[in-house]
Amino acid sequence: MSNTPVSRFTSLSSWVSALKRAVDKKGVDAHALMVQAGLDVALLGDPLARYPSRQVIEFWKLAIQATGDPLLGVSVSQQIAVSTFHALGFAILASNDLASMFERMTRYFRLVTNAGEIQFVHQGGVGQLLVKADADLLTPDDAEAVWCVLDAVLIVVVRACHMLYGPDFKPLELRLQRPRPARHDWLERAFLHVPIYGCAENALLVDEATLSRRLIHGNAELARVNEEATGRYLSGLGAPDGDAQWMTKLKNLLQERLPAGDPPQSEVAQALGLTSRTLQRKLADAGTTYRDVIHRTRQALALEYLAQTTYSVSEIAYLLGFAEVSGFTRAFRRWTGTSPSAWRAHRKVA
Repeated sequence: MSNTPVSRFTSLSSWVSALKRAVDKKGVDAHALMVQAGLDVALLGDPLARYPSRQVIEFWKLAIQATGDPLLGVSVSQQIAVSTFHALGFAILASNDLASMFERMTRYFRLVTNAGEIQFVHQGGVGQLLVKADADLLTPDDAEAVWCVLDAVLIVVVRACHMLYGPDFKPLELRLQRPRPARHDWLERAFLHVPIYGCAENALLVDEATLSRRLIHGNAELARVNEEATGRYLSGLGAPDGDAQWMTKLKNLLQERLPAGDPPQSEVAQALGLTSRTLQRKLADAGTTYRDVIHRTRQALALEYLAQTTYSVSEIAYLLGFAEVSGFTRAFRRWTGTSPSAWRAHRKVA
């Protein structure tokens, strides 16, 4: 659970536009429902605009009621295109393998919304892609709408796997928190798989061999360019004092100072021109902590450095602040379930 105020949760307008198109196709006046939910319809003309997520949930609830469709997420998923997620969509399509695709989804899902998150846990030869909504935003009356939202997200993810991997893509399991609906066959056709219903989490489980197989459309340069564009967009979000670049500056500072070990929070705050307390508050508003940012930055840099050929594994260990290569290897196994050398061997850039 994050500490993000409800007013700070936002969702991308092109995501809302997909919901509007799905509702319109059912013969319901989606424009009127958006107005009723308190959403400015004019913002749909700007694909980079953002809506308050609380009102977006209200739009979903009104749409489900007006259409009489408790599986509205299926129809919404059919309105999703690569361009719906802008540069992130193209970066995902250019991924070298499903593991790197899931890692990009994890890092950049905030572009779609910060009212939920995707996590990729890779351990013991199995990868789990977990999708969850932020409980701070939700009320007990939101359950059906949230199930539909999660349906749409997971259907898009599964279809992306089929599109990039091929028709023989088969997950180990697909877990859903929602109970099995009356029209479960309709949902299962959309997923192309039979989920396990009533689970503790929403998760897609994929084996190591499937995760690491090279995808024929992998293009490291195209992925890099679009990741940079995504990063530029995200750097302008969530800065209450107008300094839109503070999180990017924080991560850059950490990258510079990690070779000497974890830098003290007070030292980094001073370098950013902030007090330690202000930095802590800003991180809490962003739904994270200083320790978590260090951890995520170290993981992201490990993958970035290993994807290149510039540094040896021992040099990467030093750059990440590990006193011994063995320490880096143990940490990397916890993150990914494999060693740095094996990870690099699977992901050589063509």
